[in-house]
Amino acid sequence: MHNIYKPNIFSEENMEKEKRCSMIFEEIPDIPLVDIHTHLNPRALKAKDLSEIVLYHYIATELVSSGMPREILSLEDPVEKVRRIIPFLKNVRNTSTFWALRRVLSLFGFKEELTEKSFPLLLDRFADFEKNFNGIRFLRERVKVEKAFLTLQFTDTDLDFDSSFFTGSLRLERISKEISKESFRMLEDMFSLKVNNARSMRDAVAEIFDKFKSRISTITISLNPSERIIIDPREGLVEDAIRRAEAGGSMTIEEKNALLSFVVNEFLKLIKDGEIVFQLMLGVERPVIGASPPDYAIVVNEPGQLLSLCPLFYEYRDVSFDLISASRTQTHELNVIAKNYRNVFASGFWWYSYYPSIMMERTIEKLQMLPVNKWCAFFSDAHVPEWVFGKEQLVKHQLSLTLNYLVEKGYLDVELALEAARRLLYENALNIYHLK
Repeated sequence: MHNIYKPNIFSEENMEKEKRCSMIFEEIPDIPLVDIHTHLNPRALKAKDLSEIVLYHYIATELVSSGMPREILSLEDPVEKVRRIIPFLKNVRNTSTFWALRRVLSLFGFKEELTEKSFPLLLDRFADFEKNFNGIRFLRERVKVEKAFLTLQFTDTDLDFDSSFFTGSLRLERISKEISKESFRMLEDMFSLKVNNARSMRDAVAEIFDKFKSRISTITISLNPSERIIIDPREGLVEDAIRRAEAGGSMTIEEKNALLSFVVNEFLKLIKDGEIVFQLMLGVERPVIGASPPDYAIVVNEPGQLLSLCPLFYEYRDVSFDLISASRTQTHELNVIAKNYRNVFASGFWWYSYYPSIMMERTIEKLQMLPVNKWCAFFSDAHVPEWVFGKEQLVKHQLSLTLNYLVEKGYLDVELALEAARRLLYENALNIYHLK
C-alpha cells in the first residue's frame, strides 16, 4: 500500500492560514469607495419607482434577450411594467446582474422570490424603505462611497451639487461625434456663439471648459471601435463637418473623425497643465440594429484603434488618461499600453465586462502586469443609489474571492492583498483624479 500523505486540515499552520485569509472577507467590505462613473441625478437621488431598480438597463437587456416582449419596456405604469416582467425573471436568475438585484431588493427587507404572489409585499417594502430615504447618507454610510462622479452634458445649466460628495465628468459626445443642429442652437443660446468654422468651434470649446472647469474632475468620451482621434485634423475637413452638421446633413466618416479629433484635441490642450483627467470609454459599438433594448449595443474589438491612440498619449503626456473598456479581449492590450505610458491608467469593469469571471481574470492579470497604482477597481455606472449598492456588493465580493485565491496560491500575502484592495477601491482614485 502506498503511503499517501494526508495533510491535517486542523494543524496550527493551516488554521492560522485560514484565519489570515478570513481577514480578506472581513476587511474588504469596510473599505471606502470612490465611484468614478455614475449616471446619478443629484437633485433626485433615489429611484422614483420600483421599475427604475428592477429594470435597470443591464437587467432589461437580459430580459428582452430571454424572450420578454420589448413593448413592456414602453409601458407608462411602473407597477404594471414590473408586474409584467415577473414571468420572465426565471430566465435570468443565473446571471450576476440578477445576483446583484437580489441584494438590492434585500435592502427593502425583501428576500423572497419575486412572484405574482409576493409582488404586493415587495411594493409595500419598497414604499417603506423609500419614505425616509436620503441618497447621500445612504451612499456614505451604507455603501461607504466618499466621492461620486456625475455625468454632465455641455447643455446642463444647473451645476449646483454638493461638491463635498460629488464631482463632475463632462461628456463630449454631444459637442463632437453626436453634434447636431440642436447642439448649435444650444451653443448660440447659452454662450451667444455662432459656430460656423474651426475658430468659432475653438471658442465654443473654451467657453464650455470655462463654465465647467471648477466642477469637474474628468472629461469623458465613449468611442465606437471604428472612431479615431488624430492629433492634427485638417481644418478644412473640420469646417466641412461643421457646415454639414449645422445644416442637418450627414457627415462623411472622414469629416466625423476630423471634428471628433478637433474637439478632443482642443479640450486636451486646455487640461494639459491642470489636474483634470481624460476618460476614454472603449470597446462598445452602438447603436446596433436589432440588438436588445435598451442597450442596442455589442462589444467589438478594433486593435487598430488602440494603436492610433498611442500618439495622443505621447503628445499629451502631461494629461492623465484613464482607459475603461467593456471588451474582454481588449484587456491585455490596455494593460500593455498602461505599462508603457506613465500617464495612462486602465480602470474598472464596464458594462459587458461586469461579470465575476471577467472581473477575476482582469484583476489577476492587472495585478500581475501593472504597478498597483495604475487602475481603479470600482465604478457603478448606476442611475440610482440603490444600484450603486448592488454593484458595490458584486465588486467587493468578487475582489475578496480573487485576492483570497491569490493568497492561497502563494502569489500574495494577506497584508499585500489588503493593501491592494484599499488602493484599487479607494486610494488610487484619490491620487489619479486629484481628489485629496
